[in-house]
Amino acid sequence: MLKEYFNRWKERREQRAAKKEWLEKQFQIFLVQTQPLVPSAPKHPRAALFRHMWKRAKVLELIYQRMEDSKQATTYSELAELAAKRYYDVAPEGPYGKAILKLSPQAMRRLLEKEIQLLLPREPVSERHLACVYMGIDENNLVYVGQTLDAPERRWKEHRIAGSGPFKKGARYVQWRVLHGPVERDELDELESYYIGFYDAYENGHNESRGNSWQAYERGCQDRLKGRAQA
Repeated sequence: MLKEYFNRWKERREQRAAKKEWLEKQFQIFLVQTQPLVPSAPKHPRAALFRHMWKRAKVLELIYQRMEDSKQATTYSELAELAAKRYYDVAPEGPYGKAILKLSPQAMRRLLEKEIQLLLPREPVSERHLACVYMGIDENNLVYVGQTLDAPERRWKEHRIAGSGPFKKGARYVQWRVLHGPVERDELDELESYYIGFYDAYENGHNESRGNSWQAYERGCQDRLKGRAQA
């Protein structure tokens, strides 16, 4: 029995050592990836690097949580803890001690947008899909209408990761479809406003404005009341 206990203890110790070694390798990879993205800080470059690694890791943890990838989310949570430890080891002492790691909601949104661009790079302009107007309907039947010059699938991923559009009130399940497209770019504003009105997405949905064409919005509202949509 004592031998069994010892073997289990030894196995757990080896697993912890292997996990620690693996995490350190991931940390070094993440460090190399982060170095070109660090804001300039000539006085304390090492502290700035670890601070930005912590910020990126916290944002990426959120992104993978929203993508329901728990394995990646856990990895970035652990990388954030490791980056925080390294930061406090090298951060300079100020009048009130070392600057505390924090990420304001505004900074979180800005960094979230940057990380989304890195995860979902845009296609070259010459290869982009033609413009379209799309709609998302959440589980409470609240509608969001938008427009994009990229593939609509990519825009859906952006909304989901950023928690915007039909996902901004915490929705998890959203129906998604293209309403009109492909269309020419100069048609987008009118069509978007029309469908915001037709689907009542401003007054009783997720859109925060009527779009850029008041006349098209009013026409959409009138057609909704008449029970017909623009062809």
